[in-house]
Amino acid sequence: MKALERITPEEAGISSQQMEKLLCSLMHERTQMNGFMAARDGKVFAECWWKPYHKDMVHSNHSIGKSYTCTAIGIAEQEGLLSLGEKVTDIFEKEIKAAGLHVDPQLEQITIRDILTMTTGMAVHPAMTEQWINDFFQTAMKYRPGTHFMYNSSGSCLLGAIILKKTGFNLKEYLTPRLFNKIGINAERFVWLQFPDGIEAEPASFGTTEDNLRLAMLYCQYGKWQGEQILNENFVKNALSVQINTEYAPEQLDGRCGYGYQLWACSRPGIFRFDGGQGQFGIIYPDKKLVVAIHEGAMMPYGPQVTLEAVYENLTDIIQDEKLAPDEKAYAHFLKFKKELQMPDDSRDCICASNNFNGEYKMVAGELDPWICVAPPGKGDFFKLFRNKNKNIPIEKFSICEENEAILLLFNGEKIVAYKDGKLRLAKIHNVFDQLDDYAATARHINKYTLEITIHWMNAWMITQLRFEQVNDQLRTTTMNLRLNEEDNWLFRHGVAERIMR
Repeated sequence: MKALERITPEEAGISSQQMEKLLCSLMHERTQMNGFMAARDGKVFAECWWKPYHKDMVHSNHSIGKSYTCTAIGIAEQEGLLSLGEKVTDIFEKEIKAAGLHVDPQLEQITIRDILTMTTGMAVHPAMTEQWINDFFQTAMKYRPGTHFMYNSSGSCLLGAIILKKTGFNLKEYLTPRLFNKIGINAERFVWLQFPDGIEAEPASFGTTEDNLRLAMLYCQYGKWQGEQILNENFVKNALSVQINTEYAPEQLDGRCGYGYQLWACSRPGIFRFDGGQGQFGIIYPDKKLVVAIHEGAMMPYGPQVTLEAVYENLTDIIQDEKLAPDEKAYAHFLKFKKELQMPDDSRDCICASNNFNGEYKMVAGELDPWICVAPPGKGDFFKLFRNKNKNIPIEKFSICEENEAILLLFNGEKIVAYKDGKLRLAKIHNVFDQLDDYAATARHINKYTLEITIHWMNAWMITQLRFEQVNDQLRTTTMNLRLNEEDNWLFRHGVAERIMR
């Protein structure tokens, strides 16, 4: 993979001091920044990761996966394998008949283009069960397709199924020779989880911050990469244009500026963005040949908008068309500043617990589930659909071993090391999601009867907290999964364990 050229901020038309100010403004109270990159005219002028995140770590993309999927649709169209005007009921005619589904006549009019523009006309978002394709075709309709915007991730997933039907390849395999290899994305490292039926679809893609930067660069260059037209220019121009108004969307300011093909128009004219939940961004500013990629964990619903405003006010609004004079002193300070960025520590263990948690336990009720969880407000763990079934073994027994500096949690042959000083140390563990094995964990006693282990899943913004509370002869367990939503921030699951006497 050919490395992107690196330049100073001044060579890109903005001062190093201003870039330092931007990074400070990104660290606002409604987010935890994970990774940031910015490039102009194909040259990177700023990049940083908040330790223990690093440049080679894949991170959840959420709905940025829609833009990878959209790219696959565009490539398949130019290969003559599909047309945007095709009706999706025609594509899935055999599956609909085999399942004996009755399809609303209005739904029969939905085209690939309608899905790209989020104008399916459905009354509600389709259910997302293991039979998610059938769920899509059983959803009630309200509007004529192509006329009304409603965000529909199920439709975006259906685009992945369309790629598989039309090409014979899942998304990652299809895109590897046609996109990844050409623009410098490491396909072996890139992760695309699969539904139980084996189909790859958004939102289950994980890439590096630079992967998303490179995709944004391709769109900023209207589908051209180093002289090769990888994606049809007209397709990209249509993607980077308002196809449907979204002023009635229940979003913040930048959600009401219009929608293109699986991406959004921004409140600053001429700027578009790939946009994934909790603030995963690929910002595209073709007039300035400027792109920005961000991975973060922003509190919904307001955090991502604060991040976008920080980028606008401190970068896109003020970047100059001409290079600035070199400023070696300011640039050196900027490099030092960004090198020292890191995530804040967790609370350290300050209680000397008199009760000993050491021992082996068996679950007698409920569940203990430490893994990555994506749980929209009011709902359960949607990401359970993407777990590797061969590895998804319920925890029936576990052990707690308290050492001087850390607490060890052992289960199913795996081990989580949680440090008492609150500092995040990068580690790996085999788990139910292939290749998503990076974590950092801390432990503290809330009181002398309650132990809390906090697991940061570093391939995402996600956090699992496990609480163990001694009550009489039992250990009550609570699995808490962070939603990052102000109205409903945690998913709680409870269980009971008993000590195994030897």
